[in-house]
Amino acid sequence: MPAPSAGVFAASVISVIILLLWALQLATLADLGGSDAAGNALAQAYAAIELFALWMLLAVLLIVCGVAGGMAWQAAVAAVVLLPASGFAVMTALDLLADTRAAPYLWPIIVPALVPPVVVAFAVWMLLPALRAAIPAGVASGAVWGITLVLSVAVWPMVQARDQVAERVADQRAQWASEFARLAPDAPLWQWTPFLDTPDNARQAAVLDGIRMLTRRQADAETMLDRDDFPLGYLARLDLDPTQSLCEKARASLRRRVQPLLSDKPGTKPYAVVAGEVQAALAAMKWLVGYGCSCDAESRA
Repeated sequence: MPAPSAGVFAASVISVIILLLWALQLATLADLGGSDAAGNALAQAYAAIELFALWMLLAVLLIVCGVAGGMAWQAAVAAVVLLPASGFAVMTALDLLADTRAAPYLWPIIVPALVPPVVVAFAVWMLLPALRAAIPAGVASGAVWGITLVLSVAVWPMVQARDQVAERVADQRAQWASEFARLAPDAPLWQWTPFLDTPDNARQAAVLDGIRMLTRRQADAETMLDRDDFPLGYLARLDLDPTQSLCEKARASLRRRVQPLLSDKPGTKPYAVVAGEVQAALAAMKWLVGYGCSCDAESRA
């Protein structure tokens, strides 16, 4: 029996709103970590609101289409169970997407990306007699809710992958703390600098404080510059004296470190490959020039 025109109109309006909101939430989810901490938290809050509103609209759409076009009781039971389940899955995906630098990276977005259009397609099938005649009810509802079930379940292996990452990070932090605790207060500078490689600002600050207490840090820094294993990005942060000797050794190290950054093929290397070294060199030259150590040749190189 043809669906009442009022139901078709209401479902059409809701479907358009759903698709617009669907596109908006995908754009939000794809860039949750692209700002500072406050900006990222705000983006996550917006994404949660968008997802909640989107799933409420999907529920309303199914109710309208079920009344207007008719829905078998089996499909109705599947909708009542699986639409909320997929909503829970997308909120879990939202947590995972807050950090796409670690596994499972951007993969959780497949849940909020695929469930809404699949449900809207099912609503269209319910409202159009031609589609209902072409596709049996069991096939249509089985495909839609089967896909929804698979997508809802798919988020759990992703959660396990993130948990494994968290465990590895915890192990690395524990190892860092253990090795740092064994470091002698008067150890040479080159035994301290590896501990600067940590995303924890508080731990890095502790390393820098320990280095600044070393009476031998100036001589050790010059030795490391001669060997090209001094972390140039920290040149301005170790309370070193900008002596002529340090100036000359730093400039020489800068010149030697240019060659590995050059491409051995026509063109240049991708910036991501050289970014760390380039940024460290720029920071070092800024500090040196600030104390009258000219780096014109090094900046041109």
